Amino acid sequence: MTDFDFNLNDSEIRMDVLQRLAEQAMSDPDFRAVARHDLMGALQQYGYDLNERELALVLRFRASLEEAGVDLFLAEKLGPEYVEQLRGRLNLPPRGE
Repeated sequence: MTDFDFNLNDSEIRMDVLQRLAEQAMSDPDFRAVARHDLMGALQQYGYDLNERELALVLRFRASLEEAGVDLFLAEKLGPEYVEQLRGRLNLPPRGE
């Protein structure tokens, strides 16, 4: 769990914002470089004004990946064809669309 104390019932979850964030996290190495060390700073720098519920989901998802041993920066190590396959499995449109 995190140090954040959120009231998860006060805000609506904007799936379009979370999808855009996921797409940027997968495709933008500059965003990942900032987020690797300062997620909150990266969100602010790139214009993501997440509400409490959205931020809680992002933090939980990131923590779950770390606990599972998933390399959060795997896209940096893979070629673009693998990133596109991952986007397809997540039902995200190909980059550039």
